[in-house]
Amino acid sequence: MSAIEKIMSTIPPVDHPIKIPVVLSGLGGDRIDNYYWLNDIENPETIKYIGAENRYAREVLEQLEPLRAKIYEEFLSRIELADSSVPQRKTTYWYYSKTSQDSQYEIHLRFLEGQEHQVILDENELAKDLEYFALGSTALSEDENLLAYGVDTDGSEEFKIYLIDLTTKATLEIPVSGATYGLEFDRDGTRLFWIESDETTRPYRVWSYDLTTASTHSDLIFYESDESFAVSIAKSKDNRFLMVETNSTTSSEAHLLDLDDPHGALQVFVPRTPGLEYSIEPTSDQVYILSNHNAENFKISVSPRVNASFDSATDLVEYDPSVKIESIEIFSGYVAIEERRDGFERIRLVNLATDEQYLIPVDEVGSTLELDSNPHFDTGVLRYSYTSMLCPRSIREIKLDTHEVTVLKNAIVKGSFSPDNYQSQVVTIDARDGTQIPVSILSRRNTELNQQNPVLLYGYGSYELSMDPGFSSLRLSLCDRGFVFAIAHVRGGGELGRKWYLDGKLELKHNTFNDFVDAALGLCHLGWTHPGMIVSWGGSAGGMLVGAALNQRPDLFAGVIAEVPFVDCLTTISDPTIPLTIAEWQEWGNPLDNWEIYQEMASYTPYDNIVPDIQYPPIFATSGLNDPRVSYFEPTKWIAKIREITTNPQVMLWTESEGGHFGSSGRFNEWEVVSRLFAFAIACVFDQESL
Repeated sequence: MSAIEKIMSTIPPVDHPIKIPVVLSGLGGDRIDNYYWLNDIENPETIKYIGAENRYAREVLEQLEPLRAKIYEEFLSRIELADSSVPQRKTTYWYYSKTSQDSQYEIHLRFLEGQEHQVILDENELAKDLEYFALGSTALSEDENLLAYGVDTDGSEEFKIYLIDLTTKATLEIPVSGATYGLEFDRDGTRLFWIESDETTRPYRVWSYDLTTASTHSDLIFYESDESFAVSIAKSKDNRFLMVETNSTTSSEAHLLDLDDPHGALQVFVPRTPGLEYSIEPTSDQVYILSNHNAENFKISVSPRVNASFDSATDLVEYDPSVKIESIEIFSGYVAIEERRDGFERIRLVNLATDEQYLIPVDEVGSTLELDSNPHFDTGVLRYSYTSMLCPRSIREIKLDTHEVTVLKNAIVKGSFSPDNYQSQVVTIDARDGTQIPVSILSRRNTELNQQNPVLLYGYGSYELSMDPGFSSLRLSLCDRGFVFAIAHVRGGGELGRKWYLDGKLELKHNTFNDFVDAALGLCHLGWTHPGMIVSWGGSAGGMLVGAALNQRPDLFAGVIAEVPFVDCLTTISDPTIPLTIAEWQEWGNPLDNWEIYQEMASYTPYDNIVPDIQYPPIFATSGLNDPRVSYFEPTKWIAKIREITTNPQVMLWTESEGGHFGSSGRFNEWEVVSRLFAFAIACVFDQESL
């Protein structure tokens, strides 16, 4: 018996919540949801049940506290707590952030060469006396005198917006409501652009606030009426234009505002077309376009800025269908391309004068290169980051003409860490349909292929998001206890290009879950582990992944960690009143009017596919009462139903009363959460005597 099973067997379980059958009608007929009433946060019984689950989880976790505290101290022993970022010059000042030895949050500073460093924003002061704090978007005026920033105090991702005069230190709250991510100044710092979200948390309106008056009113400059589109804003690299982009998961539309005339009208670039996705970067006379126009894995085109169109555009580089272009940075004489080759992020430089191309070399195949902050249009250097499962993140700078690389900062891992004591590799595993699934693996170098190793298997597999290999000193606490840490790069993510994503969405969504199960089985066949020694871990859509995989093969897993899991998919995606549902139809499909999609969702939604009368492995689920992305009631109902219909349920749910989708705020709190999850994972595979 594992330690966690023994602990849970000695603590009285939570009483089953009452069952109030609610009929949910759909294309497949009627479904009965006995716990639909938990959707009502105003119901005192809902709060009572969540409180009971929290009390139970607290009792279980108290038994793991010695192990958790030890892991937490290991975390702190490796982390450089008093640390700072690499300074970056904007116009006159250099900017950076730092943490002190005991600060929860970052302190933001700036300085002039040879002069005293000035604190411009201390998140710790802003967070004082708050149970939750998150800094949202920030914006700096071109003259570097004004700083705008957003603050979220409950995890709802709705922000108050403040303005600091960096000369006088005077702070002003901007009178807005419903603000979400996105802040930009005009060129002379007299107007601030911000974005409002609607009642479903969709960013849909762009406003302009006049900073020269004491008005309580903002001027509306853009309104997105299509509920499947969300709005974002950014300034062009040369600061001449405000770009208002509106995107669904399948199409895009960009608008430009000339900031020399901030009261002028937005000009649409190319009107939205179903299936056409694009983003733009304008310069004085040209527009660089990243799009899927006749290019599934995206290409870069250049068009005259006036009367721009795809017909007038020419390709910057020859399209390579085996390379997925993720993003571009435009400079006066170069273009930097962040692209995905053979599943890994790389950076390619293009000399606009000579057409010469240069692929920045890497130290390891299983590594990740990413563009860092590069605010200047006229520059001779590019800043980027490098990391792998074995290599702590380093910030590097490359000269665009000579390709000479300078390492600006290597992340410090304190203590006795040496990469020579660990090994990292990428293995491919055949899925049931013959598709090869990459799995990134980290372990101690002396780990043997004897099928006796515990594995923590992580996955996501949605929204074309890629789980790229990178370093985390926290994982060493698992590997040092004999664990193999593995990331399954399943379909639905973006690791292997657009087709990899398309093959794991809509009516093909089952591939995501099959891939994860097959990756777990493949690790067994390769000799890394065996069934019953694998702990699965996923969050949000990744929580749906581990929930669906659990229903397929509950015998395969020793435990399941499901953070804010999206597990009541069919019900949520069938309710247009729930935040983000309509926009999500392009990711999951619309089960209200598509029979094939209804059948597909009904086949995998974790809440509706719990297998009765068998024993599931221990489960640790989390949620946040203010989560705007995955509502608290999804994991709450899921855990309640597992308690009701499975044999000897050993499950617990922890709900953050002051927190949202990303859990607790503050770095020490975040590390404490991870240490708790790791303690649970370890207790799932070892007995109490081995802890």
